[in-house]
Parts: sequence; structure tokens; C-alpha cells
Amino acid sequence: MDSTVVRAACPHDCPDTCAIRVTVHEGRAVKVQGDPDHPPTHGALCTKVSRYPERSYHPERVLQPLRRIGPKGSGRFEPVSWTTALGDIAARLKAIAERDPQAIVPYSYAGTMGLLQGESMAARFFHRLGASLLDRTICASAGGDALTATYGGKLGMHLAHYADSKLILIWGSNSIASNLHFWTFAQAAKRQGAKLVCIDPRKTETADKCHQHIALLPGTDGALALGLMRELVVNDWLDHDYIARHTEGWPALRERAMDWTPERTAQVCGITADEVRGLARDYGTTKPAAIRLNYGMQRVHGGGNAVRLVAILPCLVGAWRDAAGGLLLSASGWFKRFRNDAALQRPDLLAGRARAPSTW
Repeated sequence: MDSTVVRAACPHDCPDTCAIRVTVHEGRAVKVQGDPDHPPTHGALCTKVSRYPERSYHPERVLQPLRRIGPKGSGRFEPVSWTTALGDIAARLKAIAERDPQAIVPYSYAGTMGLLQGESMAARFFHRLGASLLDRTICASAGGDALTATYGGKLGMHLAHYADSKLILIWGSNSIASNLHFWTFAQAAKRQGAKLVCIDPRKTETADKCHQHIALLPGTDGALALGLMRELVVNDWLDHDYIARHTEGWPALRERAMDWTPERTAQVCGITADEVRGLARDYGTTKPAAIRLNYGMQRVHGGGNAVRLVAILPCLVGAWRDAAGGLLLSASGWFKRFRNDAALQRPDLLAGRARAPSTW
């Protein structure tokens, strides 16, 4: 039997959403590779996904339900059929629901982010069951809401445009490990003379490959953004026309930023005043300049406001005038109009109960 190639897409919780080609021989996947014809994927896959066949057919992979027969932690399990496993779970859920369905908490999220495989079918089930409502994630809520508050939605640069940037600030992202294909475009920009700056408390693999690493203290990203703003003002590295046309509230923010001298910023962030001045100079005088922001920095007290402050920087220098300028945290808002979450998740099954807030 000849081999066939099946086209697929990676469903994992990753910003790349790679296109995949799966080679199938006699009903068995024998090779998984990135689709070279898909521009963001360009034939490359991360280590996790490229080894799918090895894990899928590993002799120790669990292929049937195991029921614990000993105390927790004892590691004692017995194999049972799917019918038995599903029957046991259904019986327990039914007994609890008869007493109080809200005693059931659907604590889950979506390592698999497909619209069907993710939360949609689970939401239907738990809505119909009457289980407690639980926000699906705290992973990225602060940053996502901050981006929406700043720009009106989760919007950002197109990934491929980073290849034409002249300055890229990789802020709170270990891109080599967690954003493989962005890093490819960043490398393309670097080969064309762009400067790469990593802003991260840790000296990661990404920091090692950038021209400069600014190792600020955890939780001080907002302070650094304010310090940069002050330097942009003092040196008049501002796009006044863009600010006037496309921003609101700048005078009040400007007044706040003026308190953040390079010395104060350096003391709070654990870096040097010259690093603050130099970064502001690079950002204020290099066009197009781009920021790749990630979610690590928003998982602290005040993280949402820090994201807002960083997200405002491209507006102050008019970076959005260039396709290769601006910022990217999440671009899921671009696809909002193509989605019909209600049809998938069936909120009508809530029967009048308040719906959990969306985290998209």
C-alpha cells in the first residue's frame, strides 16, 4: 500500500498554529513534518509536535482507563473498560447533581485549543448539567483584558512583518522555546541589520542570542515602560501627529511618566540609568520598531497595567504607521468575526444562570 499525506493543523495552546503534513502508511502515521507551503510554519515544527508518532505508538502509552484500587499515591490501578469507566463517572456526577449540581466544578482549560476539542463540548455538557460556572483561565486574563482596554480588542502585528523591523524588543518572552516561528522572523530581521533586545529577568536562550539583554527585576515592567516614556518626552522622540489623531488621555499619562527619571526607573527595575536611556534612544529613533510581548510579565500584581503601559509605547512614537512596527501580544481578536462560540458552547443551556465571563 502506498503512503498518503494528510494535511492537519497543530491544536496546542501556542501562538504559531502550525500547518502539518502527516505521512500515513498502512493506517499508521510514520512521519510528521511542518508544511513548507504554509508561510508561518515554513516546514519547521517544535520538538514536541515533531515527535508525535513516537509518543502515539509508544509501548507504554496508556490506551484504556485505569481505576485506582489502592490509597492515593500508592500507584495501584486496574484496567477497566470504557463502558465501566464512563458509567462510574456518570453515576458519581448524577448523584452529586441530584443533591446540588453546583457542587460540581468544571476545573479545566485547553491545552488543546481547537474550537471543538477545547472548551466547546465541555461547556455544553456542564451548562446542561447545571455545574458551577468557572472562568476558564487566569493564565492570560490580565494581559488580554489590558490589550482590549488599550486597543479595543486583542489585536497586533502580523508575525511575518517582524522580518522587516529594524528594532525588536522581545519583552517577557523566551521566544526560542515558546514562539519558534516568531524567532525565525526575528532572525531574518537580525540578518538584515536589525537590533534585538531581550527584556527578561532571566538570562534565557533568547537573551543569549539577542544583541542586548536587559535583566530587570520581576514585576517592574510597568516602571520600565514609564521610564521609557519620560525619555521619549524629554528628547522629543514622539510622533505628535499620531498621538493627536489616535490616542486619548495622553496629557495625564505624560504627567505621570515625568516622575520616572532614569535614576528612579533604574533603582526600581534593578538596572542602570544608562540602560534606560539607551533603550529609550533606540526605541525613539529607530524605525520601524516592534515589540513582541508575552504573558509572563502579566502574571504579577499590577501585570495588567504593565501590559497597558508597554502597549502604549508604539502609539507614542507612531510605530503603527509601519507594517513592521507596533506590538504583538495576542491577535485572536482578528478572528472574532469568524467565530460563533454560542453555537458551539450553547449558553442557552444555562437556563437563566449568569454566564461566566469570556477570556478570549
